[in-house]
Amino acid sequence: MILKNILLRESLLCSLFCLVGLSVAIAQTKKYFNPLTDNAVQGRLEVLNSASDYGRLPHAIQSSVREAVWHLGTNSAGLYVEFQTEADSIQVCYKVKHGLNMPHMPTTGVSGVDLYSFDKSNKRWEWAFGQYQFKDTVTYNFNNIGVNKNHVYRLYLPLYNTVDWLEIGVAENKDFKFIKTQSKPIVVYGTSIAHGACATRPGLAWTNILGRSFPNEIINLGFSGNGRLEQPLLDLINAEEAEAFILDCIPNLAITKSRSEAQLDSLITNAVKTLRMKHPNTPIILAEHSSAETPGFQNRHTMEEYGRSSKVTNATYQKLKKAGIKKLYFISAKDFGLDIESTVDYAHPNDIGMMKISHAYSEVLRTLLK
Repeated sequence: MILKNILLRESLLCSLFCLVGLSVAIAQTKKYFNPLTDNAVQGRLEVLNSASDYGRLPHAIQSSVREAVWHLGTNSAGLYVEFQTEADSIQVCYKVKHGLNMPHMPTTGVSGVDLYSFDKSNKRWEWAFGQYQFKDTVTYNFNNIGVNKNHVYRLYLPLYNTVDWLEIGVAENKDFKFIKTQSKPIVVYGTSIAHGACATRPGLAWTNILGRSFPNEIINLGFSGNGRLEQPLLDLINAEEAEAFILDCIPNLAITKSRSEAQLDSLITNAVKTLRMKHPNTPIILAEHSSAETPGFQNRHTMEEYGRSSKVTNATYQKLKKAGIKKLYFISAKDFGLDIESTVDYAHPNDIGMMKISHAYSEVLRTLLK
């Protein structure tokens, strides 16, 4: 009788463990969603709303831009997807096409993703840390993040890599839906600094920080080493019905033997007048090099180099204002407020510098977009 009871208990325990194991297996079974299938990608030009890849430039202009610009345009800087789910664990799987990192920028910034959520009840942003593995297929697992039914999640895509494919997975028994909001965007045309160098993760690029401060999409047209106020890009931007335009290309427009102060003045003037012809009332923001004035920096020659092109930008801005160009705004290096703790290599901001740059733009935009 005793032996029979022992065997019965062992049988019941075995059944219980099997049920628990089955429950865990069911809970771990995931369903996956492709943002491209649902046209859910945000942060890019309207002409790309139904694009079948994660690029930032339409294929129609490939022959009109330099090869370097086109290649950088395949990077997913500034792109993001929003969704709602009751899942307390989210998995992101994707593949990238190029090197995972750079000497001055970590893998998580170059090739990682970043998950935020907006709590609609408390009107605040929250952030989730993901456990990541960078292999042939990159995976991020965001575990035990709570059941946040009243949150809208925002997943930022890699800053400096090209996404081949991407899927978001949740447990089979959990709801999931993509969210896509419509708003007039703020369009940024810039350099590596706008592109995202050297943020440690995508959500800390200044354009993405800025995007969490406004209801508008931020369209990131930053091209590392190649933000040069070129006409094909200006024409592309000009086709967008934007809330504001930001022209932050001075870090790639140094005064050199091949580029005089007069030529830089002409480039800036042409850019402003190109946008103003089609958008007479849309604010345009010009900016100096964010590192043109950094207190405590010892390499004076570099500061002087950045300062020369910044002075031309200021002079051109003043000239255009006197010529009657309305709703034209200017951010100086002093306004950015970078210091010796703000950059990786003087030119490229670290996370602290990214926050300072975003803050400077926020201050101006808040006065424009009331």
